[in-house]
Amino acid sequence: MPGVRTVLALGATTLVAACAPVHGPRGSYLDIIRPDQHPPLIGASAAADSLWGPAQLSERGDGIAEFRRAELEQLVRRFSPTVVLQPGDAVRKGDRKYRLLPTNAALFADTLRIDFVRTAPYQFQDSLDVPLGSLDADSLRALMDAATRYQVDPDMLAAWYFDFPGGNPREWWQAYARFRSGPDSVRWSQPTVYAHPFLDPSGRLVIQYWFFYPMNDYVGNHEGDWEHVDVIVSADRSSVEGVNYFFHARSINLPQGKYRPEIVDSTHLVVYVGGRMYHVLDYPIRLVAGDRNEGSHGNFPYAGEWEAAAGMGAPESVKGVGGDSSRVVHHRQFQVILTPEPSRIDYRRRPEVLKDWGWLILPARWGFPAAPSLGSEIKVIDLGNRSPYGPAYNTSWNRLAPTMLYPAYRVKKLPFARSAFEDLLQPWYYLYIFRSPRYVHDVRGTLNRRELERLGLAPRGGWSERGMGSPILGVHAGFPREGFSDLYGTSTGISLWRNFWGKLRFGAVELMGGYQKFSRTEGQGGALFVYPITANLVVRAPDALFRPYASLGGGAYGWDARTYIDPTARVLRVGWDLGWTAGAGIEYYLRPRVALDVGLRYHSTGGPGQDVGIADDRLRFLALWVGHYVRF
Repeated sequence: MPGVRTVLALGATTLVAACAPVHGPRGSYLDIIRPDQHPPLIGASAAADSLWGPAQLSERGDGIAEFRRAELEQLVRRFSPTVVLQPGDAVRKGDRKYRLLPTNAALFADTLRIDFVRTAPYQFQDSLDVPLGSLDADSLRALMDAATRYQVDPDMLAAWYFDFPGGNPREWWQAYARFRSGPDSVRWSQPTVYAHPFLDPSGRLVIQYWFFYPMNDYVGNHEGDWEHVDVIVSADRSSVEGVNYFFHARSINLPQGKYRPEIVDSTHLVVYVGGRMYHVLDYPIRLVAGDRNEGSHGNFPYAGEWEAAAGMGAPESVKGVGGDSSRVVHHRQFQVILTPEPSRIDYRRRPEVLKDWGWLILPARWGFPAAPSLGSEIKVIDLGNRSPYGPAYNTSWNRLAPTMLYPAYRVKKLPFARSAFEDLLQPWYYLYIFRSPRYVHDVRGTLNRRELERLGLAPRGGWSERGMGSPILGVHAGFPREGFSDLYGTSTGISLWRNFWGKLRFGAVELMGGYQKFSRTEGQGGALFVYPITANLVVRAPDALFRPYASLGGGAYGWDARTYIDPTARVLRVGWDLGWTAGAGIEYYLRPRVALDVGLRYHSTGGPGQDVGIADDRLRFLALWVGHYVRF
């Protein structure tokens, strides 16, 4: 972690006092993140010299030997991508529409903000703003030494970050519109991509193309957004051999069976930038908070609906070009910047190199550490509201997919008929129904089930299974049997009408409860309510698209009989008894964790018997359950 005492000493001579914060109190993020933790800087491979040339032959101090520089710059331009942006990731100012473009990171990293935090008691103490452009070479070198020191001060910690004006998406967009239309508009309007080549363990040339966006307006809002793709170059360096696409802690490696990357002009990949996450909070966030929810910036191989690609397992809609060519950033439009290995930058010999590449080495967050968003209230994990560290601190720097934080997403395109049918079975999805093409993660790929569960790509099974089911968005019908059917008719419950049922599953144990209303068909009418609460043992087939199950158990059954003796008077009888139940059903998995659940269950318990005219003392009925089952 940065050496706090060194920074304080530096601040006395070279730093400026902190300006008024634009996010409210500085340090307000301390209950969400810890300032003493940041990922390690990823180093270069042993074969780096064969690609970059000897570092000591770099006149600029960036680790790129001069005799290799022109060749590498030409190479990364030859394979630079074409990018398709999303329609809603834009802002209007007057009669102009400004799309959020991959931006030159130096525009964002003009001022380093440092917040000092006491360790005991744990609280914000002070802050400094460092105008990087105003520091001389020696001050930059001292700052970098302090930043990269692992040892921490026992009494004080420091949070390092760059900042963007505003504290929420509405204010970020206003600031972006000012930059795009202001005196520095030419630089802000120039699409920029950072190209970083490396050699994989087998000696193949890989070029990582890193895109920086000033903010992320996408459910888990945050400032600063680094996204990338890997282009694997053929041995003769004339064509694209493969591509890794990275998005939301997932990655796709193409070619993959029949799926191939889209290439234009022989060597230029087409990347579709991620768009809108569909979930139950989508419209409330858009209408109440004013967020656009259309700027995930993840990189996808095709336009379409990507199942379980977004946060919390939600689908993500990625738009194609359609008739709007203004959303296409052609590879010729990009400023392609050859990006060196930070571990090869010799800033002690050439401290002036930090003017260009200091931001690449600094262990600083790209944005205010935590922005207000849907994820802000969940402290223990990052749901997207925390600003990222720079690309050299990303677990996929110098690494091909899949990596520890980007497990593989195996692509499968669903036929339209199946996609439409599954849409009809998901009432919460009706606002987004019949979207196509639809891609899903095929969990029947190369990884075994245990590995998929470990990576969070498949729900836990066996005794570790946890799930919850209900027909609240479906139907639950009760069919009286034997003497019960002589006086009471079939009961069809839709949603909460005439019934409510739920079940919780813990491994092979299932707890089920609810009620069903049966209307009396004889005499003056009335109704009989049955309230079972049972514990059952469940036997399930192995996880698959269709998973049958069977259960057997018992528990307490309450009943409430209301019989009219004339139109204005009724007799109420209540009671309970023990009973048993057996059932069988099948789960049809519409998503990795959500299934349509269809089951048939038999119930038998003691009842009011002759008190309400039933020939014997047993209540027997069949129940048809059509609902949904969600696994955690």
